[in-house]
Amino acid sequence: MTTTTELSREQRDATMVERYSDGETLDAIGQSYGITRERVRQIIAKVGGASAEESRQKRMAARESAAKAANEAFLAEYGEVSRQMARKGVVRSDVILKLQALYPAVDVDLAEDALRESSIVFDKVQVDDIFSKEAVAAGVWYLFGADLGLSPDPAWAVVNLDLSLMSELRAALSSAEATDNDIATILGVIGAAQRHLSNSPEASITGKRYGQLREELVIALGLVSRQGAFPWPPTRQTVMKRFGGWNEALEEMGIGATSQGRPKGLLKFTREDYADAVRDFYAVASDAHSNATYAAYEEWVKQEVAAGRPRPSGASVRNVYGTWASLSPAHGCQRLMTGTTHAQARLLHTC
Repeated sequence: MTTTTELSREQRDATMVERYSDGETLDAIGQSYGITRERVRQIIAKVGGASAEESRQKRMAARESAAKAANEAFLAEYGEVSRQMARKGVVRSDVILKLQALYPAVDVDLAEDALRESSIVFDKVQVDDIFSKEAVAAGVWYLFGADLGLSPDPAWAVVNLDLSLMSELRAALSSAEATDNDIATILGVIGAAQRHLSNSPEASITGKRYGQLREELVIALGLVSRQGAFPWPPTRQTVMKRFGGWNEALEEMGIGATSQGRPKGLLKFTREDYADAVRDFYAVASDAHSNATYAAYEEWVKQEVAAGRPRPSGASVRNVYGTWASLSPAHGCQRLMTGTTHAQARLLHTC
């Protein structure tokens, strides 16, 4: 406890008024005289000192002045090297990490405040590539399911969602302080949305509606990271950038249907194209004595596209045939037992 020299009552009261006017709190003043904060307030009110609001403004001004001085001191010492890193394209968060590694005494919070308020121009963090393409698509599935009001389907999700995707989303959502129940609900809704599409292939979602739901649900679930607004589910712009457009994203994921009601996933490729892809991929996997996994198919598709042979994505194939786990070369035959197109005849002959 702080003590003071013996003062007359008038001197003590005048000192209290002066200290309160300078922004000191009632508690701090009362402790130095061994009296309660309420008694200090009464004395100041009686003598006619500053109001509580005036004192609060003084304290705020003092804190702002101290913060400004600390920022200026930080920039005087680290501002130039920070500016040099910014010129090389290093984002602000990475600049702070580099400073902390080389100068352990750097206060991270002070560095963030000082650099944010400085005139140094940093590149913006490119959140587009933070997540895999599958995780970006999962954001669309989630909001698609939320728009339909679907209940989580954990039984379907646990069987059909890839472990790598589940792990990626768990890690990302945990960093935003989402609870285990929140994460389980999100994964369950993703599963419910994919299962729903197999029964209602005409269901879809517009980019505008996606953007509205994203804003609402990010706030509702508190998906906010320490750096600010959390990028998952990704913005509509991010989805469009990764897939080449909104409709292209839906096409690749197998969401939506034409006015003629073509089955899910057949917006860009015909059913024969899907059957051909399944047959050809299994043939390649068999020749290479490798497992016909979803990841292997996606890699094969990249090679095919590079060679000028467009193929439906793994997500679209999975939506057309139900689940990847149940997929087999037989789907190339079983799905084409009607009609007499050239592609069908060729596939049936191979089968």
